[in-house]
Amino acid sequence: MKNILLLLFTLLFFSVSAQNGNVKGNLSTSDTADLSILNIYPNSFPNVSVVFKAETRKGEPVWNLTKEKMIVKENSQNCDVISLEPISKSKPINLGIVIDHSASMLEDYASMIQVSYTMRLVPKGYISPIDKAKSAVKNFVASFNSKKDFIGIIGFSSRVDKPLPLTQDIVGLNSTVDSIRADSMTALYDAMLVGLDEIKNANSVKVLVVLTDGQDNASQSKCKDVIEKANRENIPIYIIGLGDVNIDTLQLIANSTKGHFYYTTTSASLDTVYAAISKQIQAFYELVYSSPNFSSADSTRQIELSFDIDRIYLLTIPASANFPAEVIEFAEKKEKEKQYLLDGSIAIAVLLTAGALLFYYRRKKQNENQPVIKKIFPNPSDGNINLDYQSGAGQLQILNQNGQVEKTIEIDGTQTQFDLTDLQVGNYIAVIQVSGQQSNACKFIVQH
Repeated sequence: MKNILLLLFTLLFFSVSAQNGNVKGNLSTSDTADLSILNIYPNSFPNVSVVFKAETRKGEPVWNLTKEKMIVKENSQNCDVISLEPISKSKPINLGIVIDHSASMLEDYASMIQVSYTMRLVPKGYISPIDKAKSAVKNFVASFNSKKDFIGIIGFSSRVDKPLPLTQDIVGLNSTVDSIRADSMTALYDAMLVGLDEIKNANSVKVLVVLTDGQDNASQSKCKDVIEKANRENIPIYIIGLGDVNIDTLQLIANSTKGHFYYTTTSASLDTVYAAISKQIQAFYELVYSSPNFSSADSTRQIELSFDIDRIYLLTIPASANFPAEVIEFAEKKEKEKQYLLDGSIAIAVLLTAGALLFYYRRKKQNENQPVIKKIFPNPSDGNINLDYQSGAGQLQILNQNGQVEKTIEIDGTQTQFDLTDLQVGNYIAVIQVSGQQSNACKFIVQH
């Protein structure tokens, strides 16, 4: 029996799971998936292109999405679905690969034989982590389409190496990987920032994949600098932590940038991990739909997608999205063209004016009562946040990534500072509920 799956896209680079009450049917964590929006490309408006990724809670990509099983609505209006294709079929993937070659990459303690508390023996046929990493990275590179995709290499130890810019030259990529030698300390955050800079201006899909086996001890930059830049450039970060790493910090970076974190105690697993990342990266989809709404007054739209898929549910929190300036400009042009055609009919003009006034009045009343969250700062924060919002008396709700309410605060519309220090480190979403109306969802990070 097929189940109807409901998603509400936010056209911001934003992804969370909704509460089960938003979907009909019985749900379980084993058959629920998360949706991540990568970017919006409205260049051919009224056709709107949405790039997204769907994966199960176990991190497995959802492959069986098809155009025939898709229903799209914009502001409750049905839209024509033009196409739905995996990114790997058409759009280029721009991949930055960051490789840790600090001195600790020479020793894989999990593969050594413990003789005493202070002594380990190297077994016969021992291969160092750096050599296993090189082999895994070259296999990873080979899994992409060298005629379509672009890949760059960024190595680091105490300093960040001169990057190999995005290229389709497989021989050059492999040669750069082979030339890497293990030495010195770990400037992880600096290397991530350089990697983001290397791919930020590329067209289409951009992803950063990072391997590290230690905790940052040489960077000039901080964890929050990486998160802020990645989100500003809409680049997800996939991180592989090998051995003695700060799992919480790496998990925070990956989750905060819509990427994924993998952890392994032995370099023998690197091939398997890189293969899993390759599948996830190439499981991005491009959906193209035709917007029926040419009104420049509607700069904010709500997009609703429904999939009909066996045993799979894709969920996000309902949210509105702001259409880019070029879309509004296009809509204004269409409105002017429409008005020229109507100039000859006084009766129709009167009807249109009356309708427009009624629409404006209803829209104004709705907007007056609609709560709005404008900004949360600082973000990330230590739990003490400032909220810039427009609202009457109601409730501020703090939700976790699974859409569950972690904290509810009664508000009268005047408070601006809130103490959330009792929340654990992680990603959260703030919404305001007033008289049955819900504000936009605003994401923020708590890191003590």
